[in-house]
Amino acid sequence: MRTMIKKAAMLLAVGTMACASIFAQEMHSLSFRRTVKSPEITEQGITFRFNAPKARKVQVSASWLGYNPAGTEMTQGQDGVWSITLPLPAPELYTYNFVVDGVTMLDPVNVMVQRDGARYMNAVLVEGDYADNYKESDKPGNLEQVWYHSAENDMTRRLYVYTPHGYNPKNTKVKYPVLYLLHGGGGDEDAWSTLGRTCQILDNLIAAGKATPMLVVMPNGNPSQYAAQTLGIPENKNTKQYSSGFDNYSSLTADIIPFIESRYNVIANKKGRAVAGLSMGGGQSFYIGFRNVDKFSAVGVFASGLIGSTAIGGEPFDAEKQIPGMLSQPEKFNKFDVIYLSSGEQDNRINGMKEFKSILDSKGYKGVVWEQWPGGHEWKVWRRDLTSFAQRIFK
Repeated sequence: MRTMIKKAAMLLAVGTMACASIFAQEMHSLSFRRTVKSPEITEQGITFRFNAPKARKVQVSASWLGYNPAGTEMTQGQDGVWSITLPLPAPELYTYNFVVDGVTMLDPVNVMVQRDGARYMNAVLVEGDYADNYKESDKPGNLEQVWYHSAENDMTRRLYVYTPHGYNPKNTKVKYPVLYLLHGGGGDEDAWSTLGRTCQILDNLIAAGKATPMLVVMPNGNPSQYAAQTLGIPENKNTKQYSSGFDNYSSLTADIIPFIESRYNVIANKKGRAVAGLSMGGGQSFYIGFRNVDKFSAVGVFASGLIGSTAIGGEPFDAEKQIPGMLSQPEKFNKFDVIYLSSGEQDNRINGMKEFKSILDSKGYKGVVWEQWPGGHEWKVWRRDLTSFAQRIFK
């Protein structure tokens, strides 16, 4: 009995010490969060700080530096905190990580974290110019995660729906147009709302009167996925869409549009629908839009590899082959208010995209818009695409 009591006392002591240790660690973490700020933006630049007393080397890997940590070695202070101040880049939403003794890590005191595929990064917003559209608005809309049944694939799948500030599901007299916005290869239904800042962009444009209040539907364009792989749901590679290729994204018109129009207060006709996407999603938007000219008033193709394939080693893009009659009988397809085409200036898809724009012009297509932005095949370009496209549709 005494032995049992002694063991119990020892366990209690160990447990108390463990709790005290955990409590001390938590208090240290809270204290650290209160005293260390990272990143900190001033007129002199961006200062990054990282608490790692026993680290031998800490660097910053940042998007505006090409994710090359060379030359960004941080200096350790007597308190064990590493720091560095880098020149302030142009206004934009950037991402970064710390590299600690060769290991890539998140900034533990920056709660702005983004995921691009399987990679996690911290984000930092340098305000000013067009990047002000990426700030939080004082008139925010809502973002909803919604599960729907896809009869095309016999799957229950997830999509995101943005509703603008003031949207009232009970007020069925007010109807809104809908933008169906598609992600690129490696992305999922999370991408546009996080990396793309869709909610913030629409909030700010609508509040400023620059865009028509609209819903934005962001589905998962990977036909084998029920939802983003962060949920841990195994893929289903036996679906109709998966076997027929990404160009047959028929689920959007067969499943998603009827679901949205039965659940939300939206305009259920051609004038109330637009479709756009980046990269892979741009190719999907091309097929969906031009195969359904009676269903959409606008189509946006942001740097599609399908159209710009010549520059990246693919076969030359043949619009007539992809959509029979598109060039030989343009009068049957020339029914959009807006055909928005774009690319980053350093994106190797740009020449193919420009050539496609010239072909549409030569065939008399109306509403064709071309824009190009500084940058490559990356989010800083696609965010500007969305900002511009959203201001042109549903007018």
